[in-house]
Amino acid sequence: MTDLLLNAARRLGVATDVSAGPGKGPAGLSIWARWPRHPHDVAQDVLNQLTRAEQDATVIPLGGTPLWRARHGEWTHIGRFEDAVAQLALHVSEGGNPTDRH
Repeated sequence: MTDLLLNAARRLGVATDVSAGPGKGPAGLSIWARWPRHPHDVAQDVLNQLTRAEQDATVIPLGGTPLWRARHGEWTHIGRFEDAVAQLALHVSEGGNPTDRH
């Protein structure tokens, strides 16, 4: 998982890892195993949360390619799904003006 996606997920409160245990043990340690979530799942949760809050924020596939276009007003970014979502989330969370272009 990229640092950008981790940063975006943390800003929006999206979990980046899962636990097989019932919670935290002594001194904040997990009782059972913890492992990172798949980046695509994290990106999808970030996108879902973001689009609920920002109706102008979208991420759409560029047909026939592995690339996606993230858009918020006039701002746009093209990249792989996880990167496009992370860039969009960071843009919006930093108070990105919908009329700015990236």
